Amino acid sequence: MKKQETENAQKLANAKDSKIDTHKWDNTQYTATGYNPPLGSLLIVEPTKPRNPPAYAYDISPYANLTMLKSYTPHDPSSRVFVMGDVHGCLDEMNQLLEKIGFEQHKDILVMVGDLIHRGPDSIGVVKRAKELNALCVRGNHEDKLIRLKTYELQHGIEAMGPPKSVVPEGNVVDPMKFKNKHNVIAKVLEWDDYEYLVGCPLILDIPMHNARIVHGGVDPALDDIFDNDPWSVMNMRDIDGNNQPTKEKILTQNEDSESIGSEGSIGIKEWTEVYAKSDNKDNDLVVYYGHDASKGLVIKENSVGLDTGCVHSRSLTVIELNTKTVTQVDCPGHEKEDKKKKKKKE
Repeated sequence: MKKQETENAQKLANAKDSKIDTHKWDNTQYTATGYNPPLGSLLIVEPTKPRNPPAYAYDISPYANLTMLKSYTPHDPSSRVFVMGDVHGCLDEMNQLLEKIGFEQHKDILVMVGDLIHRGPDSIGVVKRAKELNALCVRGNHEDKLIRLKTYELQHGIEAMGPPKSVVPEGNVVDPMKFKNKHNVIAKVLEWDDYEYLVGCPLILDIPMHNARIVHGGVDPALDDIFDNDPWSVMNMRDIDGNNQPTKEKILTQNEDSESIGSEGSIGIKEWTEVYAKSDNKDNDLVVYYGHDASKGLVIKENSVGLDTGCVHSRSLTVIELNTKTVTQVDCPGHEKEDKKKKKKKE
């Protein structure tokens, strides 16, 4: 066991040093990732951490192993590029949707908007399937927790993963986890190759050929530099609060003054995509594709497309093809009992 842990720790150290072949294009620094999908070129765009984070920005876990932004260029401009919404471990529906669109691995490109894992029946199966298909991806809030737990285990050993009720020592993070966190169930069986694949999913993925930017939750419309975005907010945000800051709250209702009220009681909540559409900081040609907000479902606007249609909540799984903007969905029956059981447990 000790030998395996030492090997894993060495792999982790090597992975951190695997960025090579630096280039400079248009005064922006790009670095090869060490992994390039067979149908295109994938580059890390520097800096790898927020440049000038806003005042509300949260501390990044020392175990996050996170890359801010990657840029992808398909070798063939005519290749179909599919962006898929949150799968959440629903492998059967993922495969049904791939079959429905006639996905061809050696011709087509798949991009996942994050939250491949958690809640559904086969998180590991979804990760392995995405890896098998050479799918591109961005980090969702659930991958972030999984990676932090697994990185801690790789650095400190399995015997350090406890006691269950104690908190993982990550510093002043906004979402501290205990070792009994439900994501640790997945972390314990996550193999090195699957961990390495998920670590390769950046916070933000740009596909300039299609004027596409992919994130999990959203971007702050008030920031004119994409590198100023707070990573936790990009993964967790759903709306903009009354202080014009990203929030994970959902709009629930309105008060007598027609002000939106959020799920945690905040007043003056606005949809981030509406604020973004009016922002002077947006690129008018750029479309942001995102997931995370199953409560809104499929939302197609001029500058943004929301793709989380609640598959794990027994609704549907969605992809959009970037060349034609064709949307395809499959139904996701059969998760009702599991969903109700988890809701009851929360209560």
